[in-house]
Amino acid sequence: MPLVGAGAVTESTIRFDIVDHVFVIVHADVPPADEDWKRMVLVRNANKSKIRGNLVIAPPRASINAAQRADVAAFMKGTGISIAVVTDSALIRGVAMAVAFLGVQVRAFSPAQLESALSFLVVPPSRQGEIVRRVERLKGQLASLPR
Repeated sequence: MPLVGAGAVTESTIRFDIVDHVFVIVHADVPPADEDWKRMVLVRNANKSKIRGNLVIAPPRASINAAQRADVAAFMKGTGISIAVVTDSALIRGVAMAVAFLGVQVRAFSPAQLESALSFLVVPPSRQGEIVRRVERLKGQLASLPR
């Protein structure tokens, strides 16, 4: 079920939704704007009791700033939720690997490994198709926005 307000803004650097127990976050190929990040955090925090995993689709230029990284780290430590980052960027995948060595449940995947990312988040194969469709819909919403 789509989130109320998730697509209500006319221009966005990030789109998100909850599918089953997974918080799906799709970044535009730019760093997320502070207002978009705050909106995502409000929805994430309001739904943290039902979220058991985060799926982040991050194009190469979608890196988050220090304050956003601190927010993610605090949320992950406070909840123990796993995060799967899907990206073409070797740099972002390397950062995820380094963070994992610190005990955070994060793992990075290439776009060709989306199904592996969903398995890491304990999404049953019967539900993976719905999440893949939602990811594509969110990507389409970002692609159709004026820049």
